[in-house]
Amino acid sequence: MPMPTGVPSDAAPATAGRQGTRSRAGRDAADGGLTGSPLSSRPGGDRAGWPAGRFSTSSYTAQMGHWAESLVDEVAQQIGGNPDRRLLMDLAAQAGRELEVLSGRSFRPLRRMTSVFETNGLPFADIPDMQVGSMDSMAGVREVPDPVDPQIAAVLQGAPLANPAPNAAPAADALWVAGQLAAEASRTGLLSGDYVLHWLAASMDREQRAELMRRVMDPAVRFSVPILGVSVGGWWIQIARRLIWVTSETEDEGRLIELLVDNRRTGGEVAPLAAVEPILIAARMTRQPADWAFTARIWTGGVRRPIGRPWRKIAEAIHGHGIPTITLDSVSTPYEIACQVVLKGYWHGYIGSDEPALANAVAMAYPRQVERIQRVTRAPDSASAAATLLAQLIRPGFDPAQGAEAIRRYVRRKASIAVMEYRKAEAPDRYPWTQIGISERRYYKLLPLFAQKVNGRYVLDHDDVVARMKAHLDQVDHKRAVRADALDVLRAHGFGEDAARKWLHRHRLEEAVDAWPRGQRP
Repeated sequence: MPMPTGVPSDAAPATAGRQGTRSRAGRDAADGGLTGSPLSSRPGGDRAGWPAGRFSTSSYTAQMGHWAESLVDEVAQQIGGNPDRRLLMDLAAQAGRELEVLSGRSFRPLRRMTSVFETNGLPFADIPDMQVGSMDSMAGVREVPDPVDPQIAAVLQGAPLANPAPNAAPAADALWVAGQLAAEASRTGLLSGDYVLHWLAASMDREQRAELMRRVMDPAVRFSVPILGVSVGGWWIQIARRLIWVTSETEDEGRLIELLVDNRRTGGEVAPLAAVEPILIAARMTRQPADWAFTARIWTGGVRRPIGRPWRKIAEAIHGHGIPTITLDSVSTPYEIACQVVLKGYWHGYIGSDEPALANAVAMAYPRQVERIQRVTRAPDSASAAATLLAQLIRPGFDPAQGAEAIRRYVRRKASIAVMEYRKAEAPDRYPWTQIGISERRYYKLLPLFAQKVNGRYVLDHDDVVARMKAHLDQVDHKRAVRADALDVLRAHGFGEDAARKWLHRHRLEEAVDAWPRGQRP
């Protein structure tokens, strides 16, 4: 069962007052010193220019490899002829960018880089595809191997756990609670760009903000604005947004950004200060260092991505190699968002299909659809009806580029399909394709031969269509049987397989009785 549905009372925005690490890093580490100390009450720390929770790491990012250019030769070979390779390159690059946005990863080759993390009191930070084991050794700083692909890490632990929890709730239950915390953060406006600006204004003075802007201009600095941080059920759950200064040197990590300062209304320009999409992290706290962490991106109601490729064709790739993306809007209920987090955890391989929380989450998030299925199918309880709906939702899953409203439409449509399939199985004689003895798909492929559409709908007499379609299929079967007999006769007369088929293409079937290979007529 999912964990209690109420948001814990301590689920308040995290503030810079928790224990963490602080160190000099990158080019600032000339003296090589690394010290840990309690965080001060302000992001500026107890020394000017030194934010709390700041540390650096030099590591290799995972060797994912950008595949856009490497596919050009393969595509050109499949097309044949002499296609325009520049056009193929552009199309491959466009497809690559779309997949990077949906997956939240940039798929760059293996390289070494130094990053400076300023977590502002949060014990964890997201990091783009670090290669596990490549990070320089630092006191209290550890990468958390991805549970799905242990060779890479998407989460970095920057502060040791003072007292690891003796036990923790199942992962699916933790994701359910994490989804409700995200819903509460959205309801109270904590996921907006306005909150980021409010946090900056409340947490530091003008001089410190100016110093922060100078630090954020460095692409190596990963400054996180804490949105919430809470410990519940043996898990640490946090949401944060990273600040970046958008320039021509800013690397594209496949993440969406939101510009924070727009001065065009006052005659100014758009300042390049931006916040990356909110990142949700749920980490298990039973071991030090943490050994299991889930990361998800959060797309709010204003996000729309015009991806021109069918989701069913790329869903498997995104689920297999991407970071889960949660989409929500002002209409989304806490249970819908929590259910989405649980399902994303399943689709991306973080939890198994045997988790009872999957069906329970569907039942609580979509009670109207589950009640309809239970009523029509006479299921013994809502859990059974929810399992029926879940079976429909499994493939291809939610398309994050379409937004939260598209997810609700998807669920309603899948519930209708579940009801329709049940009715078909209960009363097969009601449907014309079962009377004819063919599949529904083949029936609708043949239907244009026997009926016409008026205003987008077929106008027909079902009994007449069934009779004519049966006659048509009987005639097709008869011709097929006669052709098979003719092939048998030709092979018996000495024709080879290819020669017999070529002969039938050039002659009538009834002539096969008197046909013989040249020079073999008796």
